[in-house]
Order: sequence, then structure tokens, then C-alpha cells
Amino acid sequence: MPEPSTYSTPRIGFFGGSFDPIHQGHVSVALEAVKQFNLRQILLCPAFFAPLRDQKPLFSAVHRLAMVNAVAQEHSEFVAYDVEILAQKTCFTFHTLQSAQQIYSQSEIFLMLGDDQFNKFDQWKFHQEILAQFPLIIFNRNGTKNNQDFSEEFPSAKIHPLGNQRFPHSSTEIRQHINQGTCISSHVPQSVLAYMTNHQLLDHRDL
Repeated sequence: MPEPSTYSTPRIGFFGGSFDPIHQGHVSVALEAVKQFNLRQILLCPAFFAPLRDQKPLFSAVHRLAMVNAVAQEHSEFVAYDVEILAQKTCFTFHTLQSAQQIYSQSEIFLMLGDDQFNKFDQWKFHQEILAQFPLIIFNRNGTKNNQDFSEEFPSAKIHPLGNQRFPHSSTEIRQHINQGTCISSHVPQSVLAYMTNHQLLDHRDL
């Protein structure tokens, strides 16, 4: 990876997902990507409903976007990108990336993916078009694949692993804690916990 000083085009990360809810793992990975790839901004884009997800989100689209916005207000590098929520339908990432590229026409947009999603990337609609037009940053969900060459399957694509970074939390784990009434304060930013509390999303839960 070249030194940041050699980058001539502003770089932006696109980080999509259900964010059900957004948590410390999302934040730490996004901040590390900013550092390692000299990203000017990260577009945090909550999905109205993810195409390959079977389970309905625990939190409504309105709440998920509001929690993303609360986190974005704490980090100047983050932008709450609401186009998929406002569309109120399932959106394909390629189309969202295209619309973002029109808005940020002078920037290079990097798609950020966990290795779990990358492992089934060939199931995505328009995945070849994504690879042809947008570089990828792949982050490690479980700490076991730091040395994997993610470009082996798609040798002509621009695929960059996020070095020495594991994803310390999962939304699934946090939803389980919420349903069980156990503590989540170490898993989510304080702004997210405050939002959940203020909107009674954790009624009768041990925070």
C-alpha cells in the first residue's frame, strides 16, 4: 500500500450494513480504515433491508439511522448516508455506490466489507460491476485471516485487506444481549446507548 502522501485523489470509504445496531466494532474498523488508507470520510449507509439477510432487523429503519447519525456526530470523518433508508426498499450496493460516486465525483470510493460478506461476494447482484469500478477494503471479522490474500479469487480487482484488525463485536451478539436483558454498555458507543435509553428501546433491560 503506498504512503498517504502519494494519493492524488481524495479517498472515501463506503461502509454499508444493517447497523442493527451500530456498535464499537463498526467504529473501530472505520477509524482504522481512515488511518490505514488515508480516507477523507466514511459514508455509513444503513440498509433499509439487506438483500441477503433473512431475519428482520430488531430496530426500525428510523432508529437504526438515528443511531448511525448519533455516532457520525461524534466523529468528523463519518457521514450518516441515508439514501437506502429514504428509499424504503431493498437497494443493491452497486446502485448506491453509483449514486455516491455522482455526489462525490472528485473522489475515489472504497467499498468496505467484512471477510464474511466477501466470502459470499459472488452471490451479490452486480458484484462483477462493483469489482470493475470500485476498490475494496476487506476487514477481518474473527481474527483468523490476517494473512489471507483476498485478491486470489478476483485477481484483476483492487482488493486491500485492512491490516492487523479484527472485529471485536457483532450486532448478532448485541441483539442477543438485548433480548436476554444483559449489559451492552461495553459493546456500543455511549451515544447509541443514550439513544436506546431515551427512546425506551431497552425497557426493563439491565444496561
